[in-house]
Amino acid sequence: MSGTCSVPAERRRLVFVGWVLFAACSQLLLFVVPHLETVAFHLVWISMSIVYGVQSWSARRTSVVLTVVILVTGAALSEFIAEGYAHWDELAEVPLMALVFLTMVWHVRRRAAALAETQSLVERERRAQEVQELFVRNCSHEMRTPITVARCYAEMVRDELPTPESKDDLDVVVDELDKLGGLAGRLLVLVDAYESTEFEWGPVDLGSLLQRTVQRWRPASDRDWLLDAPSVLVEGDESRLEAALDALVENAVKFTVDGDAIELRCRATRNGAVVDVEDAGIGFARSQADDGSGQPQSSGRPGTGLGLAIVRAIVEGHGGGLTVVSERPSGSLLRMVLPLHPPAAEPRSAPAGPSGQPRLRAAQLEESA
Repeated sequence: MSGTCSVPAERRRLVFVGWVLFAACSQLLLFVVPHLETVAFHLVWISMSIVYGVQSWSARRTSVVLTVVILVTGAALSEFIAEGYAHWDELAEVPLMALVFLTMVWHVRRRAAALAETQSLVERERRAQEVQELFVRNCSHEMRTPITVARCYAEMVRDELPTPESKDDLDVVVDELDKLGGLAGRLLVLVDAYESTEFEWGPVDLGSLLQRTVQRWRPASDRDWLLDAPSVLVEGDESRLEAALDALVENAVKFTVDGDAIELRCRATRNGAVVDVEDAGIGFARSQADDGSGQPQSSGRPGTGLGLAIVRAIVEGHGGGLTVVSERPSGSLLRMVLPLHPPAAEPRSAPAGPSGQPRLRAAQLEESA
């Protein structure tokens, strides 16, 4: 550890000693070649500014070095003027160059303070993110056991009730407990989706993935399933992409009724691939409002929004983006845009907004071959 830390310190010392020798040679050049007075004088000040910008000396060293440079350059310039090579008003360059150097020092220190503050904010945000993820994980794990126990007791009580009306009331309790259990599971999936460093990268055939998804959902949902799934290969985490696709299909099933069409398709682009999940349901905009007719508009209820959050996290972990197209005559189109190769895994501090950089990346990746 000490050897590693001593290398930068030794290098800084060598740079400083080298600059001192360079400044001394520049002053000697003043006497050897008098007509290079301007060049030699300014080389000392410019080189000092460069070295300070690289090393950012302490206040004590800065004041000592500045004082020595002022005295040495001032004395050399005075002797140069006394020999008749220049006028005495050129001595004003010494305090002017000192003021320029002090201005540069002020800017460097201000920038260093701003950088330190930014790093502190980033570190605090990272710690807050870790605490938040730990809180979500712990809450999700701790919720599962009491929810399961409560559901079992509710089912036991329901089976012993004498009247159908009472059993219907317990059915509501069981249904709400099921929703709580699903919410706890989705929270865990959402946290894991943002851990892109834990993705298991490998070749993924999106066409086969879409076919398996339709095969799983077809028996459970009476919809008109349409499939356009040629073989399209990308590099990604197949299990996470499957979870994202399931979330999109679940969303399409929620906002459609029996007989509505749900279409899954994929296609290759110049930079990767596009996966579309399109339905002929009521759409996102109308799903938030009741038309007052009292007729059922969809087979599901308004959700928590975690489904699309999970999809966005997984897709952005692959370096792609999610686009939701709701301004349509009917139905909705949800589009995952995936690159051919994912970026290098990096820790991600927070989800990007719907209008942030991932959306711009998606637009770039979507250009067709």
